[in-house]
Amino acid sequence: MARKKYKNLFKVETVEYDNRIRQEIVYTGDYYITDMPGNLERRYKICLLLIPVIMAVLFIGAGFLDNDGSRAFYVVMPYVIQFLPISFMIISAVSFYPKSKLTVVQYEKTFKRIGIAGIWVLILSFASVLGEVVFLLAGHGNTPEQELVFLVCSIITAVSAVAALRIHGKIRFRTEPNEKNG
Repeated sequence: MARKKYKNLFKVETVEYDNRIRQEIVYTGDYYITDMPGNLERRYKICLLLIPVIMAVLFIGAGFLDNDGSRAFYVVMPYVIQFLPISFMIISAVSFYPKSKLTVVQYEKTFKRIGIAGIWVLILSFASVLGEVVFLLAGHGNTPEQELVFLVCSIITAVSAVAALRIHGKIRFRTEPNEKNG
């Protein structure tokens, strides 16, 4: 189904090379180009790459804590689900970093996906913080130091998601028509 979504952005052309006829797929959709100075664009892209890596390090570190809260469903479930959006953010940021001119497909699979994944990380880390606070206030657990470290890791992850979303919101694009569109 996803392939049909972008079907009208490509067309098949027949090209002759050295007495051989070949069919090539040509992109005909618009391009997205960042509308900001190169050094600022590079800085924002580096931040969008480093922030999810920091989130991943915090995620892994909090997973090695083996705190009592990690045995409570309402604490661990939002924490575990964070793996997917953090992974999507890293993969999308790595794909987004080197490109200065994006096709519609690349724009949606990199830039838009970073924003959506950032929102999910924020929601899930907030839910994890909330679950950990409820766990602490209920007086469960024998390791309050580890619970506090887990809580701080979750709070830093939420703050990192807010920072990533703010940077993401500052990047603006302009569309440029493709000369092969016809």
